[in-house]
Amino acid sequence: MQEQACGALRNLSIMPANKQRLAQLDGVPALIQLLSSPHEEVQAQACMVLQNLSKSSDCRHVIVQQGGIPPLIALLWSFNEHVQEHSAGIVANLSVNPDNARKIVEEGGMPLLIGLLRSPCQGVQEQAAVAIRNLSVEPENEVSFRCACHAVALC
Repeated sequence: MQEQACGALRNLSIMPANKQRLAQLDGVPALIQLLSSPHEEVQAQACMVLQNLSKSSDCRHVIVQQGGIPPLIALLWSFNEHVQEHSAGIVANLSVNPDNARKIVEEGGMPLLIGLLRSPCQGVQEQAAVAIRNLSVEPENEVSFRCACHAVALC
């Protein structure tokens, strides 16, 4: 039922007016909670909704304010390529904000994103590359970027 509900929300979240409505009706905290579901398809569907929402600056703020960054970073570890791709896509969208970029790096997102560049899935690689590009714009992330590149190269 959660997967189907998220699928319906995913379809609704394409429309700009619905994005704002979902954020106003406290849909974001519920979606963030579903990121921790033991079911990968529920995680993937919740990620797709949040990815649609994260295209709006207002919704990006709500996602971060409601604690969305840590569970999204955790999902970058997923073995499910859909979950990886969409969580990396959300991180990419969130990372356009300098404050969010710092939080993503502080939560350990940089080495995980760099590691995703080795994914056999082109969509995962693309989303990770966009996120890395956005994170690398911030001068204070330069050291984290170098350390993460070095650490991933040693793995």
